[in-house]
Amino acid sequence: MKNSIKAVCCVVGILLPSLVLASEFSELLHRADAVRSSDRAAFDKSLARLEALKGEANAVERAHLELLLNYQKVIRGDYQSALGSASVMFDQVQEPQLKYRSGLLVANIAALTREFSLGLRFLESALELREKIHDADIRHGGDVVAGNLYNQYGQYALGLEHAERLLSDAPSARNRCFADKVRFEAMSGLGHLVETRPHILTSIARCSEQGEVLSANAIRSVLAQRWAANGKVRQAIAFLEASLPEVEATGYTRLIGEYRALLATYQLELGNEKTAEMHAVAVTELKGQDSGSLPNVMARHVLYRVALGRGDTRAALNEYRLYAEADKARLDDIKAREYAFQLSRHEVAQKNQSIELLKSQNQLLRLEQEVAHKEQSNSQLMIALLFVLASSLGYWGWRGRRMHRTLRQLAQTDSLTGLANRRHFRAQSEALLAQARQRGRPMSLLLFDLDHFKQINDQCGHATGDWVLKEVARVGRVHCRPGDVFGRIGGEEFAVALVDCDLGDAEIIAERMREAIAVIDGRASGCPLPVSASVGCVATSVSGHEYETLVAHADAAMYRSKVGGRNRISRYQTASATPVPVPVRIESVPVAAAPEAMRAS
Repeated sequence: MKNSIKAVCCVVGILLPSLVLASEFSELLHRADAVRSSDRAAFDKSLARLEALKGEANAVERAHLELLLNYQKVIRGDYQSALGSASVMFDQVQEPQLKYRSGLLVANIAALTREFSLGLRFLESALELREKIHDADIRHGGDVVAGNLYNQYGQYALGLEHAERLLSDAPSARNRCFADKVRFEAMSGLGHLVETRPHILTSIARCSEQGEVLSANAIRSVLAQRWAANGKVRQAIAFLEASLPEVEATGYTRLIGEYRALLATYQLELGNEKTAEMHAVAVTELKGQDSGSLPNVMARHVLYRVALGRGDTRAALNEYRLYAEADKARLDDIKAREYAFQLSRHEVAQKNQSIELLKSQNQLLRLEQEVAHKEQSNSQLMIALLFVLASSLGYWGWRGRRMHRTLRQLAQTDSLTGLANRRHFRAQSEALLAQARQRGRPMSLLLFDLDHFKQINDQCGHATGDWVLKEVARVGRVHCRPGDVFGRIGGEEFAVALVDCDLGDAEIIAERMREAIAVIDGRASGCPLPVSASVGCVATSVSGHEYETLVAHADAAMYRSKVGGRNRISRYQTASATPVPVPVRIESVPVAAAPEAMRAS
């Protein structure tokens, strides 16, 4: 096209120079758009040339350039500037494709800056424009963004839905690569079997051919985790190590951290402590990483276990503290995402309700015009319509209040067992501890972990695992007294705060719970494996009234139950007159527990 225009210009004596520039500008725009995620150097070079030519571009082309400049800002980490510019573009631009893409970009940036509610609002607004987008590649790009964001928000079913919709619509090779990445991540998050047959390797090859290194290596990560879960740890390590140089060359902190954290975990599993420590330290030193990210949590846990294996109690205690802080930050982040998603759904429902209410009001106005000619029946009709309107407002107000109550319950309750979640359990326990300190009353804490729970999940299925967790919650409630707090604080880990209860009484209650758990018959759900729990007991008379100290001591006591043969109770014992707690629990590894946490949430 460019060459043909130049030929015409030669014939007419170069009478249309602006047309040449406009053509070059349009060609450069599409070239830059095509490489924005695969060739950063070419992308930057194209944008520099475009800015030099933008004086000759039309309004739509300048808006397109502004969108690409915002992409560049995101790549460079200038999120706030890109967020503000893209938000203004979404509000002001009229061209559907640019409006659609700017809304999706805002949703992406908001996820990076943890402004979850804002991101979901823009995502929903952008997706409303989807049917107006005639360019299949741009329309499919919206499904890619939506699938990625829903996966990040833990809504894997929605992520899988968008990926499947894109794959069924004859996408380009590039968009098919993105859709495969979203699909495999969603399947992994849902606990579905990620096949290792050639099609997943074909997806990796397809992404590599398109220059989409990030997507190719994200799929490799999912495959490596599947191998490790099936006992092929050495194969997973070799696979990850082969791709690590390519991953580090991308400079993408999140993916580098994920690869390093997985390698650290798997190397430690094979007993290679030095190599595991090297990878874990590399994760903690990554710049721009969120302290509550899963790779950082995994790395901190590996460093804690390495220090513990060396017998360095002081270092182990410090690493455990850092691990606990990172894990809490990650759980808080997950809850914030869940709350933002539920709030977004609530806002969409309210928006639809407002539309329905406006329709009712419009109908009311039309009827008022009609009854103006019928004086006799006017007042009766008005009373009837006002009653309908008042009833509608009252009904939707009631629905709104009920939705708020539901959201509050979701933020405090574990959805699988109905028990207090980790965050709510801590808040309630700290309040009870403060009261116990003021009143001078004893208080105890039980911490118990189900023995060999991973075997139940692996051999009998996750549905049976869920049934066992609910049964443990049911029998546990029977032995809780009024005022006690019972919570699920991990995948298969539970805790009970016992008010006005000394250590002796706590051990009696713990024994009743242990016995009740031991008689749970898994055969009712088709699983012959036994169910049991290892319990750790502590009391304020020994460990004081600080929540973190009580949990650490209970954890150490529970570990004694584990190493002592499981299915038993241990109380916390000090090593000397000035006790140094060693909160050890080898069994609870975040990598194994992660699927459980995701299913529970």
